[in-house]
Amino acid sequence: MRGDFQARFCERLGVKFPLSTRSPNVLRNLKNLLKILILTLILASCKKETEQKTELKKSEFNLKTDITDFKKKMTESDTIKIWFDHSVCTYQGAERIEITKKSDLIKIRTEFKEDTFDQNPEWKIVYEKQIPITDTIWKMEEFFKRNTNRQKSEEKEYGTLQVSYNGNKIHYFTKGLVDLNRFMADYFETMKKIHPENTNNIYGVEIIEFEDIKNGEIKETVLETE
Repeated sequence: MRGDFQARFCERLGVKFPLSTRSPNVLRNLKNLLKILILTLILASCKKETEQKTELKKSEFNLKTDITDFKKKMTESDTIKIWFDHSVCTYQGAERIEITKKSDLIKIRTEFKEDTFDQNPEWKIVYEKQIPITDTIWKMEEFFKRNTNRQKSEEKEYGTLQVSYNGNKIHYFTKGLVDLNRFMADYFETMKKIHPENTNNIYGVEIIEFEDIKNGEIKETVLETE
């Protein structure tokens, strides 16, 4: 009686033999089945990832109309970039902000560079923060709304503040030093709400008034922000 026949006969009786006594065709079929199972799982995973990426690409965000309500209107596939020129007189500095969305959170990443004394300055991260889309403290949308009239200029090509999204850009212009200082003060007060630490005074310094001078001593009063 052949060995493989004896093994199959005994197995029918309930006797278990090592795999080496079984037909090599069985092992080959098991390996093929395992390969098919792994391949199926990989394809299913790739399909799911592709569907997720396709969903993220769908966005109807419009920079012109939605910038005053971007917290709610933007999607996870959107990225809004803000550039602000901090330069005044001999001081040279710039700030850039990247705004993204993840679930119900708005992410803000801010970098700053100062090139007053450095010809090749590097962008440095100032802060990274997250706020809920229902946030009412950082009123950046209201800032955009009340400065809508600054979006046109017959004299300048680039604005003090620039907001870009998906190849489109909005400029906010200023006219003259007084108007520039007024615009910067409005911007600084808005940004301090999200970054009260005001690292390196990038959002301005507190103004100090000399209230009076008595007995040769100067009494200083720090003006509180509204």
